[in-house]
Amino acid sequence: MKRLIMLFTVLSFFSLTMLYGQVPKGKIFVGVSTGINYVSFGSDIMSLKFTTVKQKSDAPGFVESSDEKTTTINLLPKVGYFFSDNLVVGLDAILSSYTDKYASDDKSTTTIMGAGPFIRYYLSGTRVMPFFEVSGLFGSLNNKYTYQSSSGSYKTGVILFGGGAGIAVKLGDKATFDIMAGYSSMTTKAKENNDNNERTVSGSLGVKFGFVFILGAE
Repeated sequence: MKRLIMLFTVLSFFSLTMLYGQVPKGKIFVGVSTGINYVSFGSDIMSLKFTTVKQKSDAPGFVESSDEKTTTINLLPKVGYFFSDNLVVGLDAILSSYTDKYASDDKSTTTIMGAGPFIRYYLSGTRVMPFFEVSGLFGSLNNKYTYQSSSGSYKTGVILFGGGAGIAVKLGDKATFDIMAGYSSMTTKAKENNDNNERTVSGSLGVKFGFVFILGAE
């Protein structure tokens, strides 16, 4: 919490001391982001990743098991439109899939899909622009598994709300590198056989990083 307060203090300092500049109405916002200790479905911006895990030991008689292999695909884009100077409204989206393969052809595949709105407002600045953002995401998590010749699946709904403050560092006329600190709350619940509306709610403070491209005619 102390770190979050320090970040807000720094942002306030920037907003008071920088020369003024702004993002004009009519521009297009295109971005990708990632997070550290943030409620999210993956820690990668856009990625295709293959991981192999081996269990090893120097214990007498230890028999090394077959490799555990994981394939992960993440796509976390966002797009928006500046309806007025410095104010962008848009859509966040997520497509994430990861597959774990074990011995004897056992495997588990989880796919997450979702989308939702976000609103961001920039404070004017020539090189660094502080901003505030709120967002929501609605989607589903699907898991399919095969274990010892039997198979099954389950599905849960996902609702995510978040918000925070950050700074956008300009990387030229059409791109920025963003750092945002904030809070997110995530709710998951089963879509079937859930007469009591049982659900899991989790919250987290964290930091998000990303790149944004601001497009459109001058």
